Amino acid sequence: MRTILGGSILSSSLFFLLFMILSCAPKLENRVKAFEKAYNSHDLERIMSLYAENATFEAVGQFVLKGKEQIRDLTEYDIALNIHMSISECIAKGDTVICKLAETNDWFKTAGIKETYYSTKFVFSDGLIKLLRANATPETNQAFSQVLNPLTEWASKERPQQLAEMMPAGRFVYNAENAKKALALLQEWLEETNQP
Repeated sequence: MRTILGGSILSSSLFFLLFMILSCAPKLENRVKAFEKAYNSHDLERIMSLYAENATFEAVGQFVLKGKEQIRDLTEYDIALNIHMSISECIAKGDTVICKLAETNDWFKTAGIKETYYSTKFVFSDGLIKLLRANATPETNQAFSQVLNPLTEWASKERPQQLAEMMPAGRFVYNAENAKKALALLQEWLEETNQP
């Protein structure tokens, strides 16, 4: 009797655990889709409501932002540049969703970069994004470097004051004001150097 009862409890426990895992996965994928929708509608407050207070945003190899205040500044930067993203091929496992992400914005378009591509990892806590890690593909990094490196070199000689305002302490500050300045600087560089 003990074996049958123990097996029954074990089976019930395993079934319940499996049910919980499977029922959470679509919900987290829906949270990712809600994030995509809010970003594409440029709904700042909705985007921010999807993050945990102590959230981290990491662009692998570029920067790490901690807390909603820094992430808000980056989000305002993205919105100022008219971002549009497409999230696909999501795989949920536990509290994590791994997806492919493609994005474009006015800076990329002006630079001649049609789209940028990332492998993204969303980690959730209590239904909110605790970690968002974006890892650009090698092709995206190469396309970005082909524009950013000569632009930065030119700006350091021709527009040092503008560059210093955007990069105090040598690091670019992501916010709406710098989004506009970065786009204007890119346009100036393209005109001054007759870039195709």
